[in-house]
Amino acid sequence: MTLKRKISTISHHPSIIKDLLSGKSKSEIRMKIHELDERARKSAEDTEVQSFITKQKQVFNISYHIDPNATIKLNKLCCIEDWDNHEVKQIIPKLQDIAYYNKSQGVLARKPGQIHRKDWEWTLGIIAMKKFGKLNENSTAIGVGAGKELILFYLANHLGHLYATDLYSTKDWETFAPADFPQNPSKYSPFPYNHGALTVLRMNGTQLEFPSDSFDVVFSFSSIEHFGGENYSGALKSLKEMERVLKPGGIAVVTTEYIINNKNPPDLTNQFYNERTIYSHLIDKLDLMKLVEPLDLTISRKTLDKGIIDAADAVKWDTSRVDDNFKQANPYIVIKLGNILVTSIMLVFRKNKKA
Repeated sequence: MTLKRKISTISHHPSIIKDLLSGKSKSEIRMKIHELDERARKSAEDTEVQSFITKQKQVFNISYHIDPNATIKLNKLCCIEDWDNHEVKQIIPKLQDIAYYNKSQGVLARKPGQIHRKDWEWTLGIIAMKKFGKLNENSTAIGVGAGKELILFYLANHLGHLYATDLYSTKDWETFAPADFPQNPSKYSPFPYNHGALTVLRMNGTQLEFPSDSFDVVFSFSSIEHFGGENYSGALKSLKEMERVLKPGGIAVVTTEYIINNKNPPDLTNQFYNERTIYSHLIDKLDLMKLVEPLDLTISRKTLDKGIIDAADAVKWDTSRVDDNFKQANPYIVIKLGNILVTSIMLVFRKNKKA
């Protein structure tokens, strides 16, 4: 450590002078400096996030109101008030299966009444399919980066046929997309389903091995942001493939991660979007798929007050390392990842006919 660095360290952490004078070892002092640096970094991040929340509340000083009996918007950010909507209240209980919760010991599953953005993603996807007349036995669908999610079994009971695709091989994603899922999906089924309506295939989401204009519905729930490449190239390649295999008049239901405080994504394997990039690197890059309605990027005050969960607690929530009281008191809508606030964004597209 240079003299300049030593002076800087002592000026930032004067408490280590006492450690130096007491004869503590270099390793002990380095460890303490690291702990102090981490504490200072976290404090700075917390201050930055709180400042953003305060400003947002001032911007949206009028209550974010949703009529529980109105048709819910589709293209929007996840807000806690959405759980009051009548359509959402009808569907979510069907996705929170207590038998499945017990079978999975609460890992990546929710009990009835618990508020988690994943259920919101699935529910709005179902509502979109219903709205555009696609949730029926005449429709064929493909899920991209589909994993082993409960929604696959629900849709298998409501569609003519569903192809679930994912890598189903990467150890890093074994919890979400187990290697044996293609051969034995029933092992993971939360409830009885139409076995003949579900086909599971190992397939790269950026290279869908189907002819063009094959599907009435394409869906992907919070997967494309993990497809890698510089400048969201993996996600865009996947969206282009969805656009190709979707029939004209068909719909694409896509959720991804959105940074509400407009920060840059953390790394190449977590390429979350923000206010700048959701259009420039995704929506505006598509040729034939267009949003079915304008995109609402409003985040409600109530969501900022009651729906933010720290990333470490979010992991514990999903792996059921916290009890039901914690889950009930901490709705899982916005994740605080350092100085980044991330939530789900729903995008519903319809494919136009070629000119």
